[in-house]
Amino acid sequence: MKNLLKFIAFALIAILVFNSCEDNYTEEDAMQALQKVDLIVAVTDKSNYDQAVDGATVSTVIDGVSVEKTTDATGQVTFEDVKIGGNLNVYVTKADYTTTFTTVNTTPSDYRQASVSTSVSIYSLSDESLVTVKGQLTIETDLTNRTKEVVEGAEVRVYNQYLPNGGAKVFVGISDAEGKYEIKVPVNSTGNDYLNVRFHSLDTVSRTVGVNINNHYSVVTQNAFYDIEGNNNPTDIPAVPSALITIGAPAALGTGFEISTEIDTSTSRLTDATGNYWNMNMLNAGSGYFPNITGSDTTVWVFFSPDTKGLDTARVQLTFEKNGGLVSIDGMLDYGTWNGRYAKYSAKPTIDLNIGGGTGAEIYYNFRLYYNILISNNGSGYITLPTVIKTYTSLGVQSINTYSLSSYAFINNGSIYSNTGGKLSMEGRYDSAPTFTIVVDESAQANAYFIPSWMNSDSTLDAGDYSWISQGNNYEPNNPPTVTITSLAGYGSGAEFRAEVLSTGVINNLELINTGQGYARNINDFRSSGTTGNYSGDYSSYSNSNLYNVLPGDSYTVNAYYGTGQVIEE
Repeated sequence: MKNLLKFIAFALIAILVFNSCEDNYTEEDAMQALQKVDLIVAVTDKSNYDQAVDGATVSTVIDGVSVEKTTDATGQVTFEDVKIGGNLNVYVTKADYTTTFTTVNTTPSDYRQASVSTSVSIYSLSDESLVTVKGQLTIETDLTNRTKEVVEGAEVRVYNQYLPNGGAKVFVGISDAEGKYEIKVPVNSTGNDYLNVRFHSLDTVSRTVGVNINNHYSVVTQNAFYDIEGNNNPTDIPAVPSALITIGAPAALGTGFEISTEIDTSTSRLTDATGNYWNMNMLNAGSGYFPNITGSDTTVWVFFSPDTKGLDTARVQLTFEKNGGLVSIDGMLDYGTWNGRYAKYSAKPTIDLNIGGGTGAEIYYNFRLYYNILISNNGSGYITLPTVIKTYTSLGVQSINTYSLSSYAFINNGSIYSNTGGKLSMEGRYDSAPTFTIVVDESAQANAYFIPSWMNSDSTLDAGDYSWISQGNNYEPNNPPTVTITSLAGYGSGAEFRAEVLSTGVINNLELINTGQGYARNINDFRSSGTTGNYSGDYSSYSNSNLYNVLPGDSYTVNAYYGTGQVIEE
C-alpha cells in the first residue's frame, strides 16, 4: 500500500512536469510558425456600394519575387507564407476600373493569428458609375460684334481627391470647336466624394476692338491675356462709332511770291526823316569856334553832306560862343537856295562841324524813312494768301509782326496782285528798309469725327453728329474736297456729306446729303446695352466649380466665361 501511494505521487509529479513542458513547446512552436502568415486581399467596387470585384489583378513582391493573382467570385486573393512584420506594396488593376496602390503591414494583431487581411477599393469606369461634368467656354475676342466667341482647344480638369492612391485623381477634357467639353469622373456610391473643376487662363489671345486715339477711330487686333481667376483688371473699352469721316487733302501750296521795298522819296525830306531840329541833340560842344567875331556869339547855317552847292542841300542853324563851343541848335531847312525843290536823302547825311577855327562839336539826330512795299514776283498756284512776316527797326529797336497782306492784295488764277495795281502799301518811319519773309503755310488736311452720344439712335447720321479736330487750310472755295464716310466693323452704309469752304481756305461746315442707315453709335457695345460711353471690360466668371454629394450617373454643367481680357503691352 505504501508503495502504491509512492507510485501515484510520482505519476502525478510526472504529469505536471509533462504538462508544463508541453505548454512551453506549443508557444515557441506557434511563434516560430508565425514568422510567416497568409495575406488575404479583398477588392471591392467603391462606386457600387463596395461589392466584391472578381477578376481583378492583385500584384505584389514577396521575397524579391513578383507575385500576381486574380480575385475570385468573392473578390479575394490569398498570398501564402508572407513574412510577418513587413510592409507589402499591393497593386490592384482591372479593365474599366481605376488602378489602386496601397501598402499593407503584415504584422498580425495576435500570435495565434495565421493570416492578415486588408480591403482595397477600386472605382468602376462604366458609364453608369461615372459622373459627367460638361459645359461651354465662352470669351470676348471680338468686341465689335454682338455675340460671344467660344474657346477651342482649352484644357479643363476635374479633380476627385477622394480616389485611392495609385490611380488618376484628375480627369482632363479639351474644348471642341463649339467651346464645349465633357469629362467623365468616377465617384463612390455614397455621395461622400466631391469634385473640383478647374479652368486655365489664356495667354496671348488675339483680340479685335475699336480704338480711339485722339478722336481718330479704327479697328485693331491686339494680343490679350485672359485671366480666368479674375486677378487682373480687364482693359477699359472705349466707345467708338461705326462712321469714320475722311476729308480729302487740300491742293499743293502756291510758290514764287516775293516782296521788295523802295524808299518813298515823296516823304524823304530831312526835316521829316530826322524829326526836325528840335529832335537833334548836342553830344559835344567843342571849343575854339569863331575867335575873331565881334560880340559874344554867332549864329551860322551849316550844310549837310553831300553838298550840292546849297541848291537842294539841307542845312541846320547853329549858335556858337565866341572862341568857345556849340551853344544851341536853332533851326533847320530842307533846301539850300529855294527854287521850289526840297533836298531828299536816301541815306543818312553827315555834317562837318570843324568850322570857324573850332573843333569837337558833335550833334546827334535820327534818320528814318518811309518805304514803299512792292510785289516783285506774283507767284503761282496760290489758293489762299500766304502769311507774311515783317521785320523792321525804328529808333534802334527791332520789331517783328505779321504784315496784313489780305488788306492790300488779292489772288487771280493762282497769282497774287496788289489791290491798287501798284505798290501794296507804304510802311515807316524805319531806320532801314524793312524785310519781309513769306511763310510757307503748310496745307493742313481737315479732320472731323463723330461723337457716339450725339449720334441718332435710329442708326442714321446727322449733320450735328460730328466735331472738328481741324478745319484745315489751303482748300479751294470753288473746288471743295471729297468727304468720305467709311463704315467700321461693317455697321452702316449710304451716308453722304459735302464740304463747304470759306474764302480763307478753311472748311466751315459739312453739309448732310444722305443720312444713310445701319450705323452703330458704338461698335464696342458687345453687351448690346446701347451704351455710348467708355466703360470697363468684363472680368472672367464661371459657375460653381466645387460639386458636392455627387453620385454615379449624375450630370453637372459648369460653364466658364473668360471676359474681355487685358491687353498685353508690346
